[in-house]
Amino acid sequence: MVSQNSQGELTIGDSHEYGLNPDPFNKAEINQYILDYLKTFVQVPSFEIAETWNGVYAKIPGKTEFIAQAETGVTLVNALSGAGMTLSFGLAEDLFASV
Repeated sequence: MVSQNSQGELTIGDSHEYGLNPDPFNKAEINQYILDYLKTFVQVPSFEIAETWNGVYAKIPGKTEFIAQAETGVTLVNALSGAGMTLSFGLAEDLFASV
């Protein structure tokens, strides 16, 4: 993935590690693999990485989402298990259709 903001900065990525205790630290070799691939189709003045971050996906064994009624008129939705970009709009459509 690569996305450019209004200042011309690029956000690139991403990589995933799975397991019960994944290492919380960035791995330079994985970042380099991503940069090497990016260089095959993007031309920019510099490929220097300014910042990195890690995220953690909440997962529920056996399903992709957590949905609960906290109280009347309040629905909690969380844990799309790392598939939020794929599932979120369809899930939102289904939830709003049921209101």
